[in-house]
Order: sequence, then C-alpha cells, then structure tokens
Amino acid sequence: MEKKYITTKEDCEKNISGVCEGCGGALTAIETVDNSGRPTFWQGCEHCSSFRSGIELKYFKIARKLVGENKMLPYSHMQRSEYEDTPERLQYFLDSQTAGLARDIAYIHRLIEDQG
Repeated sequence: MEKKYITTKEDCEKNISGVCEGCGGALTAIETVDNSGRPTFWQGCEHCSSFRSGIELKYFKIARKLVGENKMLPYSHMQRSEYEDTPERLQYFLDSQTAGLARDIAYIHRLIEDQG
C-alpha cells in the first residue's frame, strides 16, 4: 500500500525559504507525521533537530550577534551561565535565543516598513 502524504516532499521543498532561525543552516523537508498520525513532510533543520519556518539570513546574523554579545535575550528564563557546562548545551542556548530573537527582529522590521 502506497503512503498518502498530507504534504509531499516536493510541496514542502517548494515552501522552504530562508535559513534556520536558530543556527543559520539550510532547511530541508523532513518526513514526519502530523498530530493525527498521518504521514507528511515539514520543513526543518536537521542540525538543530527542530521544525522551522525559515528566516532571512540578515535577521539571523543580527540576532546571532546580539545574542553572542549577551545584548538581547528573548527568553529571559534561560541564563547563559546555566548552559556553559558543555559545548552542546551552549550551542542549544545560542540557537534557541537566536531563533526567538530573529523572529522578533523580522517582525519589528515589518512594522517599521509598514510605517513608512
């Protein structure tokens, strides 16, 4: 019996735009199941092991710089010092904070453009 996908790999790949909000890497079509258990493909980052919507590279770069300098952290409950015990945990901290901030920066940029 042939699998019937809710979203095919090809359709998913057509919707991929930008880079991973967390690490800045490439997004790919990842085979998964939806909340009803039906087979589908969602775009995501294999490096971060996360489903992502994608962001323009310029927003990722600004966010990573601000997070790296500890200037802006969208998830205030996460303290960098608590994640510095291993390189993997530090990377998780950086990717999580960057993903949140990159989306905020893109949103703010759209608001500014709408003003004028």
